[in-house]
Amino acid sequence: PRFNRLAVFDPRFPHGVRPVRGTRDPRGARLVLHGWYTDVGVPFYEGGLKEEEATGPLNSALEPLYAELAECGRVVGVLNVQISVSGADGHVTELHALADTLVPDPLEL
Repeated sequence: PRFNRLAVFDPRFPHGVRPVRGTRDPRGARLVLHGWYTDVGVPFYEGGLKEEEATGPLNSALEPLYAELAECGRVVGVLNVQISVSGADGHVTELHALADTLVPDPLEL
């Protein structure tokens, strides 16, 4: 192995590292920094509506999206979006992808 290098890669794909043998002194050892997005599985709400008030309309708005996604190939990963809704009329005013780690499902390739 070569040391004093930075390795950056796409961790969504299966990977591994070889064991490094040698010193146990942390000043001469390998350092791994690992981070990942967390799929919390529930939306976060902020604003004038209570969660219970927003859930029904949000679910109704998502149904067409789910129908469209059903026509696409399978993907794996996380997609986090921020949706801004007008308090005056309830229309979506902004949509931003905050994190997108989606890739084609390797089992479907």
